[in-house]
Amino acid sequence: MDGRALFLVALGGAIGAMVRYLTTTMLPLESHWSTLTINLVGSLLLGIIAGGMHSSGAISDELLLLLGTGILGAFTTMSTFSMDLMQLLEDSQLAAAAAYLTSTALIGPLLAYVGWKGTSMVLGA
Repeated sequence: MDGRALFLVALGGAIGAMVRYLTTTMLPLESHWSTLTINLVGSLLLGIIAGGMHSSGAISDELLLLLGTGILGAFTTMSTFSMDLMQLLEDSQLAAAAAYLTSTALIGPLLAYVGWKGTSMVLGA
């Protein structure tokens, strides 16, 4: 295993976790909408970074590890999404649960695609 790569992922993970914590404390939203916002922003950014910038050669493999795997890996989270969804269902907030699930499942991948293809077009890749 490459020690430098591991360090970049760990450093990025620490930064991403701190940014996530600060974001959730600053957003004036209920927990599940805060998580949705973070995950959608993360999807767009990962599309830009991994799909557009890395695939076009604009950033290195090491920078992808730091930004994509490290920072965005810690910033976004499937486990929080899952727990928030279960809490909405437990609280019988079925409309909110359906909106949350649908938004995450459809808009997240759409934003990743937009980030990827938009960045690729801008960079001419």
